[in-house]
Amino acid sequence: MIHLYAAPTTNGIRAKVTLDECGLEYELHRVDMQAGEHKTPEYLTMNPMGMTPVLVDEDGPDGKQITTPQSIAIMFYLAEKVGKFIPTDPVARAAFWDPMMNATTDVGPTYGAISFIGRMAEPHDPTRDAFIGRLHENYQVWDGFLANRNFCTGDDITICDFALFGIHARTTMIIPQALEGSPNLARWATMMNERPTVQKGLNFDG
Repeated sequence: MIHLYAAPTTNGIRAKVTLDECGLEYELHRVDMQAGEHKTPEYLTMNPMGMTPVLVDEDGPDGKQITTPQSIAIMFYLAEKVGKFIPTDPVARAAFWDPMMNATTDVGPTYGAISFIGRMAEPHDPTRDAFIGRLHENYQVWDGFLANRNFCTGDDITICDFALFGIHARTTMIIPQALEGSPNLARWATMMNERPTVQKGLNFDG
């Protein structure tokens, strides 16, 4: 059995969407971050960083249990487990890396900075606005990427789509102004939202 410990954050959404897209059976353990459940001694044994999500696969490689923190590591682990959602053709795989890294190391941290500033006791609005502007610029680039392709890296859906979708879903709810003027990105998001497995992945209520 696979166990996912997660909250409906950007990272939690993309890990759960990946699980549902992979069609693997799992048990969701929703983590109440406001109650500090991600900082308990029990949780910290799984991830000393005290961050969500964490995946525990009781039937990992060679039948051994494996614990995997970090959403992107979880996504790669699951995709490799089922043999899907990562290009195998060398040319397609090479083209996959740039958008994948952009979604996870540029767009994701920019959104994260905005969220962090918003939670500060005294948020600094000019800094937050600067990061929102940067996030908008990133989404404009993605809008250009998606002008001539169905999915993030081409004609086939990959974990890059799941990675970007988690950030986009939260942006839609919290910082919609960052998505203005991105019709191709909006088309892609609509197509993603129409997938039953994505809708299942968004559901953290059991």
